[in-house]
Amino acid sequence: MIEFVYTMMIKTPVWAYVLFVFLLVRGLNARKPATVSLEKLAIIPAIFLLWDIYDLVIRHQLTVVTILMWCAGLMIGGLIGYKLVNPAQIEVTTKPRSIKRPADFSVLPLMMIAFMTKYVLAVTAAISPATLQQPSYSVFATVSGGLFAGVFVGKFLHYLRCYFLDVNQV
Repeated sequence: MIEFVYTMMIKTPVWAYVLFVFLLVRGLNARKPATVSLEKLAIIPAIFLLWDIYDLVIRHQLTVVTILMWCAGLMIGGLIGYKLVNPAQIEVTTKPRSIKRPADFSVLPLMMIAFMTKYVLAVTAAISPATLQQPSYSVFATVSGGLFAGVFVGKFLHYLRCYFLDVNQV
């Protein structure tokens, strides 16, 4: 068991460790109220969306069913993420393209669960590529990837909505 964990750790690419630390820091910072630019708010949704599209193209057969499953996960996650933002607590600031958002305690656990899920799925795929062909594994990997990406995209879209509605009211 120890040998397996050691092998897994040394074969994990450096970018995965860098991304993990980046997500951890961003998640910890999100637990404090902050004024944040829309560009910075777009980073996490972009990371998870691009990472999942990459996984979808590289690890799965792109069929209509696969794409529909991923889109379903993305839409469900988007709705969840959208609902996690309370527009009454969002303020547009005087800084260009920035909002003041409250502390968000959902970001850290969501990012860590998403990262760990993707990591475990990637390790499983590396150890047993045939596992990718199993329908239950494929459905879980496809839908969960879309779901997690969707949560962050949904939150970002709600932040954008709050920003543009407030800007238009001024």
